[in-house]
Amino acid sequence: MKACNDFILRNIVGEYMLVPTGERMKSFNGTMMLNELAAFVWEKLQNPMSEKELLDAVLFEYDIDEATASADLTALLEKLREFGVIEN
Repeated sequence: MKACNDFILRNIVGEYMLVPTGERMKSFNGTMMLNELAAFVWEKLQNPMSEKELLDAVLFEYDIDEATASADLTALLEKLREFGVIEN
C-alpha cells in the first residue's frame, strides 16, 4: 500500500493534518487530523509498504507491545482506506 499523492501532511502548531490537493480538493471537503502515530504511518507510506513492514516500523519506533500495535495499525489503515487517502 502507498499514500495517495493527492494529499500532503502539514504540521501546524503541533497538530498534524492531511490536506487535499489538486482535483481531490473538490471531492474531499476539509482536512483530516492525524495523531502522532498516524502521521508516522503516513510518512512511511510515501513509499510502498506492506502492513507487516509498517507494523515492524511502528514496533521499532514506539515502545508498545505487538498486539496493541497491530490492533491500532489495523484500525488506522481501515480508516485511511475509508477516506481514500491510501492506495493498495
